[in-house]
Amino acid sequence: MSKHNRFVKFEKRPTGAPTQDVFSVQTQPLRAIKNGEYLMRTAYLSMDPALVGRMRDEDNYAEKVNPGEVMHAYGVSQVIESRHPNVKVGEVRLGRVDMQQYTISDDSEAFKSINLGLAKATQYLGAVGITGATAYFAMRDIGQPKAGETVLISAGSSSVGSVAAQIAKLNNCRTVAIVSTDEKAQQAKIDWGYDEAISYRGKSIEQLSQDIQQACPNGIDVYFDNTSGDISEAVMDHYNLNARVIVVGRMAISHLTDTRLDTGRRDSNIMLTKRVKRQGFVILDYQQRFKGAFIQLALWIKQGKLKSKEDIKQGIDSAPDAFFRMLEGKNNGKQLVKLADIDHKLNPTPNWVGRLLISKWFPSHYLINKLS
Repeated sequence: MSKHNRFVKFEKRPTGAPTQDVFSVQTQPLRAIKNGEYLMRTAYLSMDPALVGRMRDEDNYAEKVNPGEVMHAYGVSQVIESRHPNVKVGEVRLGRVDMQQYTISDDSEAFKSINLGLAKATQYLGAVGITGATAYFAMRDIGQPKAGETVLISAGSSSVGSVAAQIAKLNNCRTVAIVSTDEKAQQAKIDWGYDEAISYRGKSIEQLSQDIQQACPNGIDVYFDNTSGDISEAVMDHYNLNARVIVVGRMAISHLTDTRLDTGRRDSNIMLTKRVKRQGFVILDYQQRFKGAFIQLALWIKQGKLKSKEDIKQGIDSAPDAFFRMLEGKNNGKQLVKLADIDHKLNPTPNWVGRLLISKWFPSHYLINKLS
């Protein structure tokens, strides 16, 4: 019996903040695969703020999606048919599968095989996957938090921000979150162990700056910038000497059609006098180092040093709503969409290897240092 592929179509570029009419959910027949190709069934999709950048008609670090195409998204899929010599039926793979039920590919390297003994499939889209690796490498390579320092994280309850906060805590830092509401600020301290948390909604730049001063009386040593825009402008006057700023996201300017419309204070004097190091971070630059990060993050989870939360919606038809739920900060944990179950009996990957890598008998630190 022939299969049909249900997918989220990107209809048009937004003229401000994305709205529901940029998407439609459609169905079309799924063609048979050819020699050298393989077919994957999507199990989980990840809803990420960076997808907004792909909607804009401007140069970006990632490929943009064009009207009429399937909306981009990363996900975990399982190979259900293969005519490719290097791809086995049953393999579970991670990559940009886009918002659709099925994916056909002829590139065996485009989607990385993952080991479900190391972590659950959903965790590869969250704390143990690209999300966790973003926090891990950004903190380790750019932030370089040291014991006793103050680390401020905007979008502090986001999937990336919450992992970054826990990594800072592992380095014995004082952590402060910026989140949308007072309720979320209280929850951030409960969920992720922040020493302090403040909200930005309904506040001017000056008011938020005053709140930052109170929450960070000794200044800021590391700013994990998930938002840009006015929130990051409010942080400017609180940097310590030799502070490090990691520019990870632009959630606060997702309403702008063109990022050049984002205006604010010029920070050259602050950067100069405080010797601030400010660097952009793009996870795509670290793909060859993922394995080491995944092992370290999985090990921390097993040891109870790293927590994660997931907010899972069901079915491809719920993907647009899940996207806007994430964008508006209504999700409670990493926003995912489940499309299908994984057939574990079909999976040929030796999961015992993953379990061994994070067992207490395995010298995992040697492997982590070598691979990451």
